Amino acid sequence: MSVSATGVPLPWALKIGSLSGGQAVAGTRIGIVGLGQRGLQHLRTLWNIDGAEIVALCDPFAGNLEETKIRSFVADDFSLDGVDTFTRFSELMESPRMDALYFCIPPSRHNGEIVEAARAGLNIFAEKPVSLFQDEALAMDAAIREAGVIATVGFQQRHDPRNIAVEEFLRDKHLVMATWVGNGTLESHSVKHTHTEVLGGPSSRVWAANFAWSGSTVVESGIHSLDLVRFWAGDVTWTRADYIPRQADDVEDGGDNPDGYSVSFGMESGMIFNLLLTRLRKTFYGDGYQDIAWNRGHLKFETEGPVAYYYDGPYPPESSPSADSLRHPLPLPEGEDAMTAISRAFVRAVAEEDDSHLLNTFSS
Repeated sequence: MSVSATGVPLPWALKIGSLSGGQAVAGTRIGIVGLGQRGLQHLRTLWNIDGAEIVALCDPFAGNLEETKIRSFVADDFSLDGVDTFTRFSELMESPRMDALYFCIPPSRHNGEIVEAARAGLNIFAEKPVSLFQDEALAMDAAIREAGVIATVGFQQRHDPRNIAVEEFLRDKHLVMATWVGNGTLESHSVKHTHTEVLGGPSSRVWAANFAWSGSTVVESGIHSLDLVRFWAGDVTWTRADYIPRQADDVEDGGDNPDGYSVSFGMESGMIFNLLLTRLRKTFYGDGYQDIAWNRGHLKFETEGPVAYYYDGPYPPESSPSADSLRHPLPLPEGEDAMTAISRAFVRAVAEEDDSHLLNTFSS
């Protein structure tokens, strides 16, 4: 079992592989807004994708734009030669050299940038969550639709070959229930690059543990699990959420996200998805469990990949089937790491002006 940086269980850990090659040849001209943890991951990936040309970087904190710092996270051959840097988004938008923008900023810090980029005709790759507020997200979607630009959200897990294998396997199944359990620790949230201490946030810069900044663990990190279930079982038709608030005397340095979450989602397929999370302090232990049930079996997420458990012999069987006979590892398609795959798909979609290369658009 693998968990995200904040402890939410994912079927498999995201791995950013070592890729060959240096700076990409000239092609789709890309700017990145936000050079924190996620922005640096995308920069590292794009630096090695043919057809992607990094032309601009924007971050409100000048230290995050220093070449030496970026090189330590991206590649030994990283250079700012030919790359414009900006500390103000308004100045970035004056650059005539961009075809697309990656937005990698905390959800609570959006201030109309995606809408402005869409209206300027720029193609958009937005990291999730795109906002903590529905009206703000809908305004982004409306601007993107009106402008007709290519736009996607960074749900890279859809591009993992193992998750694609699950989608193909479940496609003709009568889905019943999915259960995700993730027991994590509040301390597992990582220190970010945004200087939250000067923006009214936690002095530790661990903004993902703070409710006002992250919108809760369900919003900030559980969104990964929910999107995978949407990939496999259709969109959400209803939801119910119950949170167990953290006691006031258990809050330190703004780490006030709830102790626990129980969220149920009704899916278009008729399946119910139950997401159960805890974020405890001073425990330093975490584990998890994931299961998808259809009306004739269960699908589990094991170390080697997805495994389906079902009986496929004569019915009724003459004797009780053995455990080994019920175990069916799913065949996996060939593919590359998910971060590379989603950016490669986006770069191709922009170059060909065809969003059919994407596994999800901003609207979907």
